[in-house]
Amino acid sequence: MRRFAAGYNAFLYTYEGRAEIGPAGAAKPLPHRAAGVLSDGDGVRVQAAAEGVRFLLLAAKPLREPVVQYGPVVMNTREEIEQALADYRDGRLGRGGLKQD
Repeated sequence: MRRFAAGYNAFLYTYEGRAEIGPAGAAKPLPHRAAGVLSDGDGVRVQAAAEGVRFLLLAAKPLREPVVQYGPVVMNTREEIEQALADYRDGRLGRGGLKQD
């Protein structure tokens, strides 16, 4: 059983192999390179398939704020998305971070 704090949002991502997640007898398959969003609780049971599994379990307190996503960009408002895209287009946002004006 993998535990995390009650009230947290959590998901599990398999990056090698396959697994079954959930209680014995009611577990659901989670294939290679798949993510499973977990329901309320404070832990998850993970059973590796025959070939084994490697996974990430991410859990955190809910942000309780708006989320807007456009492609790989995630912000709180549409205006912030548009500003980030403009910054990227204009070379102010990239591998080296923000340029100084």
